[in-house]
Amino acid sequence: MSLAALCPRKSIALLIMAASDEVGIQWRNPQSEAHRFIDGLATAQPRFALITQDYLRDPTLFTHIRAASPQTQIVICLTSDELTPQALWALIDELEFDVICTLPELTACLQTLISGRFYKSSLLQVTAIDKAAVTFPGFAALTQAERRVLRGICEQKTGPQIAKALFISEKTVNNHRYSMAQKLQVTGGPGSLTRYVINHRDQLLSLLA
Repeated sequence: MSLAALCPRKSIALLIMAASDEVGIQWRNPQSEAHRFIDGLATAQPRFALITQDYLRDPTLFTHIRAASPQTQIVICLTSDELTPQALWALIDELEFDVICTLPELTACLQTLISGRFYKSSLLQVTAIDKAAVTFPGFAALTQAERRVLRGICEQKTGPQIAKALFISEKTVNNHRYSMAQKLQVTGGPGSLTRYVINHRDQLLSLLA
């Protein structure tokens, strides 16, 4: 079991390596250049690929990572609080990833993932959506088409991936997302629906089964 990290700062890379050691994961020397990182993934096929927030503005990077190593779990690790919640969720709304955590949470995150469970970061503890999600108000009003899109979001597919899988346009996917957010009473700006789904993924998948 190994971990590969894409991180431009040596000090952060050392902390990532320390967390990997603590949970017994072999780590590869962190890379700072995306193309070398992806080339290494294709060869090593690590269990985890850790990406720091420095690379969140490059959505194609995440698509290339998934293509190079499909079974690798992609972990976004936030190394500072310089991003506001709204800016953060707007950035990651269309990224392909599996888990998000903060740097102080990394050890616990890796331990949880090793055990085969989903790690619920403190970043997902958002009061504004927790109250609305208790009984999933509006869920019964979702159309079958909206539920299919919702399942795609639960499976952490991007908008284009959902559109391709369902044979609909990306515009239609976006229309369904807007409609679902209204029905589920999910408000809070860009990324709020994605945050809502990640925070309650297991319950939603059970309802969608």
